[in-house]
Amino acid sequence: MSPPASLLPSFLVSLLLVSLLAAPAAALSIQFQDSGLGQQQIDIFGPDGEYIETTNTSSVLTINGTDSPFTFKLRPAAANQDPGALLQDLLNVLTNNILIIALILIGIFFLVRRR
Repeated sequence: MSPPASLLPSFLVSLLLVSLLAAPAAALSIQFQDSGLGQQQIDIFGPDGEYIETTNTSSVLTINGTDSPFTFKLRPAAANQDPGALLQDLLNVLTNNILIIALILIGIFFLVRRR
C-alpha cells in the first residue's frame, strides 16, 4: 500500500530542513604520501593567499574545512639515487610487463607493414 500523497511533500520538506541544519565539517584532515623520492616540502596557502604552514609529504595536516579553497605548493627537493637501483627498477618493470610491451611492438610492426 502506497503512502498518501499528502505525506510526501511534508516528508520532503522535513528532509530538506534536516539537511540544511546539518553542520559542515569544521576540521579537514589531509594525509600526504611520500612518492619514494624522499620527503618533499609542501606550502599551504589559504583562500586569500595567506601563508598557513609548511609540511612534508609524510605528514597529516588538519585544517579548517570551511575556509576553502586552499592552495598546495609542492617544493620538490633534489634526490640522488643509485644508478644501479634505477636500472634494476627499470628491468623489473619491463619483465613484469613483457606481454603488454610485446603486444604493443607487434601492433606497431603490423601498422608499419601495412603502409
